[in-house]
Amino acid sequence: MPESQPPAAASTCPLCGGSGTHDLSGTDLMFGGDTRYDYDRCRRCGLVYLNPLPTPGQIAAFYPDSYSIYTPPRRPHFSRRALLTLKYRMGYRHLQIRPVPGLLERLRPFRRVDHIVPWVRDGRALDIGCGNGEYLLRLQSVGWRCKGVEFNDKAVEICRRNGLDVFHGDLEAAALDSESFDFVTAHHLLEHVPDPHRLMAEIARVTRSGGRVLIRTPNSRSIGRALLREYWFANEIPRHLMLYDRDNLNRLAAEHGLRPESLSTPVKPKLLLRSLDYKTGNRGTPSEKKPLMKALAMLYVPFASLPGRGDELAALYRKA
Repeated sequence: MPESQPPAAASTCPLCGGSGTHDLSGTDLMFGGDTRYDYDRCRRCGLVYLNPLPTPGQIAAFYPDSYSIYTPPRRPHFSRRALLTLKYRMGYRHLQIRPVPGLLERLRPFRRVDHIVPWVRDGRALDIGCGNGEYLLRLQSVGWRCKGVEFNDKAVEICRRNGLDVFHGDLEAAALDSESFDFVTAHHLLEHVPDPHRLMAEIARVTRSGGRVLIRTPNSRSIGRALLREYWFANEIPRHLMLYDRDNLNRLAAEHGLRPESLSTPVKPKLLLRSLDYKTGNRGTPSEKKPLMKALAMLYVPFASLPGRGDELAALYRKA
């Protein structure tokens, strides 16, 4: 790719209104094409954003028919070890779990269960951008009353075939009642949204006082992105309109009455392997399917596990 040049004028950050300067340029490595897209980084809050921001029509064109990657859910239930953690560490005492078969199994430590909150009696959960509904089915299997919101028609069809209550459209169009959910989740949605304040305001509105909100999104401060720049798989140029770090994500949430409760930055070795395939132009067997490459990628884990430098932000908030 030719050496990119910064735009002549500073842009305006869509999150805080600060001024942004050039961060990187890249092309659509997932679907090809030679159109160059420029991303700026805000000098005030650090948000990375596509400049200029595309129109709704342009955004729709970023998603070809082949982007519909939704398949039937493969893991609609928690594993047995995860269920033990939920029952004995997170308040899900109502779960019926078969007896532990042997001494060694009983001595195994409880398995950490991410992306779920302690039990709420008669709790209602909402998953925004719920995809094929796999996560909702998992929540439903342990007692949550679930609803989903999803824009993709094929994904909605899969959800409804599995008995899920899913609205076809975006969150605002769903017109859900205020303060009606105890647990609201958005898994890898925020980075696709051109108006984060509008989305976060609606999330806060439908969340009950004391309820929790889980946001998962790529981490713009990850080691992988620093090393691989425009080839980092989670950039997903140009569909990812904005990339967040811990501080500006907390800032966005705080402006809508959501207080941080916990935040982790998980490391995803498969992101490294997919990024290396982009970098090397590998069009053959994906590196994540090669045992040697998978083993080498595990060396990336401790390196990328520095505080705040993992591949993903997994942020849990509580509504004041």
